Amino acid sequence: MGTMWNGLSFMFPEESYMRMIVILAVTVLWSLWSVSSFFRDRNQPPLPPGSFGLPFIGQTVEYLFALRTADGIEQWVQKKIDKHGPIFKWRFMGFPMVIMDQPEGNKFIFQNEGTSHHIFWPPFLSSLIGPDSLMKQSGEPHKLARRHFNRFFDHAAMSRYLHGVNRNAVRHFTKHWQGREQLVALDMTHLYTFSTICSLLMTLEEGPLMDKFLLQFDMWAKGLTSLPVNLPGFQYHKAVKARKLIYEMLDGLLEQRRTEIAEDRVSEASKVDILNSLLIVPDEEGNLLPDSYIKDNLLLLLFAGFDTSSSTLAMVIYYIAKYPHVYKEIVQEHKLILEEKHANGKDDDSLTMEDLSAMKYTWRVIKETLRFQPVSPGSFRKTITNLEYKGYYIPKGWLVCYSHLKSLRILYVDD
Repeated sequence: MGTMWNGLSFMFPEESYMRMIVILAVTVLWSLWSVSSFFRDRNQPPLPPGSFGLPFIGQTVEYLFALRTADGIEQWVQKKIDKHGPIFKWRFMGFPMVIMDQPEGNKFIFQNEGTSHHIFWPPFLSSLIGPDSLMKQSGEPHKLARRHFNRFFDHAAMSRYLHGVNRNAVRHFTKHWQGREQLVALDMTHLYTFSTICSLLMTLEEGPLMDKFLLQFDMWAKGLTSLPVNLPGFQYHKAVKARKLIYEMLDGLLEQRRTEIAEDRVSEASKVDILNSLLIVPDEEGNLLPDSYIKDNLLLLLFAGFDTSSSTLAMVIYYIAKYPHVYKEIVQEHKLILEEKHANGKDDDSLTMEDLSAMKYTWRVIKETLRFQPVSPGSFRKTITNLEYKGYYIPKGWLVCYSHLKSLRILYVDD
């Protein structure tokens, strides 16, 4: 069709003409929004200092690379602090984010949970974690879910699990440590922790099925810190496939356990595992939990317990090897506990809750390890209202991140 513009005639195919109109309309709307945003926010306090980096991806790539080394994230954050100060903005996976200071920023986030911000996971992580996971819940549903799961981790539950943990520890050290001159600590703590958690969650013991489970779980976990590109050859794509295989294995376990429950032939060990409770204990409305909820939260519990415990154990081994006097103190404490048990006529060397309570020095070593090497650099929340914090304006919809990094603590100590 022909059209006149400023007295000049141009010939456009109709579809090209309409496409040009759409582009012009979007451009005008974007310009109006930008101008209105400028005037709307000009009386607000300034945004935190920092840079958003590249369009959309921001500093995502450099952040993910930093995650791959032991002190990478700490060094990355410290560089930003040296340049911008303890509160700064950046962009992650398309989301504008503010790193908060310590400890005041952490306190602000935890004290205002649900009022100024709520739990949020980017879509690429949500698809790996699952929509029914406890990590995806917020507000009242989150509180209800936490009450449901808290009974799996109270003092009575810990007492039930202790025998299985002790039994698995003896079996693990006998099979994998005894007679070996050299070991890779992290590999061993990974294997021990994974086998222990599989036993507690599902009474899944070491063998071909657990080996297959560990292989797919490791592939899935790597996807949580990879670029979210769901195309063949990318780690995220492998993680998506691994999650599918994990859930197929869990489907088999659920079917097998339901059959055992129906035929009243559940083993004594299985009767106290978490899977059994999820299958037979109803929610607060009296309904049995759907399979999607059970699988999402089994995967969450496996990830939460495995990653944190295995890395902490590996770092404990590192530090007691670095400081021999600490190792001697731990050994001495355990010898005294064992001698006292024997003096009281207890020939069984298995751990009890009383033994754990008596390990004062051991617990201090673990806590000090966590202080120096937090299991997670931090997490984030999404703002649900405009915020003002320490003279900075944080718009609604931005992410705020709290941190556990020791570099920030050192900054405040030096100040």
